[in-house]
Amino acid sequence: MRHKMDLSAEVKRLKLLANSDNWHEREDAGFAVRNLMEDYFEEVLRLTADWVTDPSSRVRRAACLGCMQRKNKTSNQRIPPLLHRLGMLMRDDDIYVRKCCGPFVVGYLGYTYPSIVIPWLAEKTSESDFNVRANVAKAFSQALGRRFPREAARVLSSLIPDERPRVRAAVKAATRNVASTEEGILALRAQAPKLLAMIGAD
Repeated sequence: MRHKMDLSAEVKRLKLLANSDNWHEREDAGFAVRNLMEDYFEEVLRLTADWVTDPSSRVRRAACLGCMQRKNKTSNQRIPPLLHRLGMLMRDDDIYVRKCCGPFVVGYLGYTYPSIVIPWLAEKTSESDFNVRANVAKAFSQALGRRFPREAARVLSSLIPDERPRVRAAVKAATRNVASTEEGILALRAQAPKLLAMIGAD
């Protein structure tokens, strides 16, 4: 069992690594934070709290990667605190962080913990921040949208009125992904035909 001082030192080491000029080292640092958090959740969550607002986008991205808790390594009770963290990171305007949040980390958590994350994503559509709204849409741009097309259609349909380019582009990309399967087409026709019209597939 690691002592707390050792754990603190390890988190500091990983923070330095997360800010490396080497991409592989940065990725390794992010996933090392995830592994460490799976073993020492509350302590590592506390020790990395300031990563979310760190001046370096590389460190903020590592904070995002650290949220990718695996089903066989964690519990459902840990997901809400991680979503709180991701809710802050989803506001980040830096493209390096944005590419990590919605389409990658949030989408993964949604696929892994759908009963917790999908309702949370639906709630997030009530926020006005365009980065948050774009990230909500992007969460459905990969496997999550194909696995849960009806849920995706409901969430994406609430974003239709938002005509800001970043949000609209994210909604279109997610809709195309959902529409890539027959089940997805049926779900969109039944629940959100306006989404099909947005991508010219009505």
